[in-house]
Amino acid sequence: MNRREAIRQSARWAGVAALWASLPARTWAALALPAGWSEDEETLLTLIGDTIIPATADSPGAGAVGIGRFMIVQATACFPAGAAEMLRRGLKEIQAVSQQDFSRALGVLSVAEREKVLAGYEARAAAPWRMIKELTLLGYFTSKPGATQALRYLPVPGGYKGSVKLGPGERSWAL
Repeated sequence: MNRREAIRQSARWAGVAALWASLPARTWAALALPAGWSEDEETLLTLIGDTIIPATADSPGAGAVGIGRFMIVQATACFPAGAAEMLRRGLKEIQAVSQQDFSRALGVLSVAEREKVLAGYEARAAAPWRMIKELTLLGYFTSKPGATQALRYLPVPGGYKGSVKLGPGERSWAL
């Protein structure tokens, strides 16, 4: 990672922290939907995010934290110019793959069918898919449920331990 990429990543994390601190309900859905985006696009992004990180017995899925709204706000406000259009292009392409493979919209497919559509899309398009996955992971693991239920969380940590071995089935640690 070069200095420019480190600064870019730091700015993204700072944007996430600022957004999170301003939310009264501690869910990304409390953010205002940027102008020009529809509820349908948000719902589709939430569905995609929930397919990438589904709910488990121990933690909610990405859809439970309002991941679609987070992706839209981040792409619009915190990413370089053109990122929002790339996100929109990705949505259109995913819908096209869904229509091509199953002759139905992504929203009406079963979970297994959605996974097939997204796996097929991942093989075809790198840039939009990478951004969608990056935003899903960033939004989910910086949300309260993601940091406290999907990851282990210790509000007052002890001393620094640089390398901690994880046993089978153990979760990684939140920041």
